[in-house]
Amino acid sequence: MAYADLQTITLLGRIADLKSFETTDGRTCLAVTLYHRISEDAVVTVKFLNSNGLLTAFVNDNLVVGQELTVTGKIQAIRSFYMKDNELVPLKQPEFQLRVMDYAFGSKPQPKAEPKAQTKTTTKKKATPNPELVEV
Repeated sequence: MAYADLQTITLLGRIADLKSFETTDGRTCLAVTLYHRISEDAVVTVKFLNSNGLLTAFVNDNLVVGQELTVTGKIQAIRSFYMKDNELVPLKQPEFQLRVMDYAFGSKPQPKAEPKAQTKTTTKKKATPNPELVEV
């Protein structure tokens, strides 16, 4: 008999942060932070590591902050609080930590429009009326 795996989820979100770092054993890894909206007024933060395809896309500038990303993975941890001065403080956004099994790239953010360079404005001379008599 097969049972549903309730720890596996698929999320669509926007990339909030990308950081490349080197691990203690000398491997390069990419830390990805994703924002996923679960309702109109609730957002969760999703964090995971990747050392293959997403890292390559990041190095080649094909993965940018603001880009949509769909991930499928297993929930490793859920965090809603943190310790500050020996007191529990709630996070503004709950945090999921995933072990990602699959991902799909989405749309990139539109490039910001650069302000148009101001060109010299030429003043146009107003045409002076030249009345001529027209015979009928």
